Order: sequence, then structure tokens, then C-alpha cells
Amino acid sequence: MQTKAPNTHIMMLINYLALFPLVYFIPEWLASMTGSNKLVHTALVLAIIVPIISYFVMPLAVKALMRK
Repeated sequence: MQTKAPNTHIMMLINYLALFPLVYFIPEWLASMTGSNKLVHTALVLAIIVPIISYFVMPLAVKALMRK
């Protein structure tokens, strides 16, 4: 039995709503710890945001949408 993939537009909306607060608050929060090195700052921000989205938010969203 093949399951239908979740709606792409719904997934995009979930992604947007999850990324917005992360991208808004995490860089500012880390700025005092990373100093003026923009490369280190960006690398650390991405190292935090990408796993949150990839391993927590999107799998939970897919699981919830599949139950519908």
C-alpha cells in the first residue's frame, strides 16, 4: 500500500512557520557568543537551525499530516 505524500503547500507553510522564529531569535542570541566572526556565527546558527527543522519539525509534521 502506497501512502500519499503530504500537500507541498502545507509543508511549505509549516516550514516557514517553524523557521521564522528560529531565524529571528537564534542569530541574535548567538551574536554575543560568536563575536564579530561572521563565518563562525553563520556556521553555528545553521548547525542549530538545520537539525531542528530536519530531525524534529518536519518529521513530526509529516507524521501528523499522515494521520489525517
